Amino acid sequence: MRTASTDDRLTLVALGVLAFVIANVSHEAVGHGLATLAVGGKVDFITTCYVDSSGKYSKWIPAAGGLTNLAVGLGSLAFLRLRPHLRPILRYFLILVAAFNLFFAVGYPAYSGVAQFGDWSAVISGLNPSWIWRVLLVAVAVAGYYASMRLLIEPMAPFAAAAADEVAMPSAQGRIREITLIPYIASMLVACLAASLNPRGPMQILTSGLPAAAAAFGLTQMDNLVTPRPARPSQISMKPIQRSAPWIVTAAIVLTVFVLVLGRGVRFS
Repeated sequence: MRTASTDDRLTLVALGVLAFVIANVSHEAVGHGLATLAVGGKVDFITTCYVDSSGKYSKWIPAAGGLTNLAVGLGSLAFLRLRPHLRPILRYFLILVAAFNLFFAVGYPAYSGVAQFGDWSAVISGLNPSWIWRVLLVAVAVAGYYASMRLLIEPMAPFAAAAADEVAMPSAQGRIREITLIPYIASMLVACLAASLNPRGPMQILTSGLPAAAAAFGLTQMDNLVTPRPARPSQISMKPIQRSAPWIVTAAIVLTVFVLVLGRGVRFS
C-alpha cells in the first residue's frame, strides 16, 4: 500500500512520459525539422522515429537532433541550479527532462559508431578512414555519458538526503532506484508503442523507438552515484512526490497525441 510518505508511482509514470516526449520532439521536430528549414530544405514528414525532407541538405540536419537534445538537457540543469527551491514534482520533472535529453544526445553517437546507422553515421559519411571516425564517436559517447551521469548527481541529491519523518537514510538509496526505474520503463513502453504505428513497419521499434528510450539506461544507475547522506544546511530534502491529477491528465493527453498522431506521422506535403 502506498502512503503519503512514499513517492506516487502513477505520477512518476506521468513524469517519465512527459520528459521522454519532450526529448523525442526536441530531437526530431525541433532539431532535425528546424535545421532542415534553416538550410533551405523542406520538411515532408515527421514521426517519432525520423524526419523525411527534400530540397537542400546539410550535415547539420542529422547533427541538429543530438545537439538540440544537448542544449535542452544542459538548459534544464542550468534552470535547476538557478531555482534550487522548486517543488519536488517540478524539480524531478526537470531532472528527467535533463536526463532523457542528455543521455539521448550522448548515447546516439555510440549507436551510430557501432551499428553504422543513424544521425551520426550520416554526419561522418565520406570521412576517411571511416573506422577512426567510428571509434571517435564511441569514445565521445562514453565520455559524454559518464559526464552526464556526474552532472545529474547534484540535482538528484536532495531526493536521497535523509529528512526526518520523510525518507529515512537506510531507504534513501532505494528511493532513488524507484524514482528512476519507473520513468525509464514508462519511456520505453511509450517509445515502442509509438514506433509500432510507424508507416515503415514494426522494425522501427528495434531500429529507432527502443534505442532512443534505452539510451537513458544510465538514469537507472544513479542510485549507485547518489548516495544516502544527511541534508546539508544549504540543501533542502525533497518530500515524497504526491499523486497529481493535473500531471497525470496532461501526460495521458500528450501520450495519446504522441502515439496516435506523431507515431503514425504528420505529412506536410
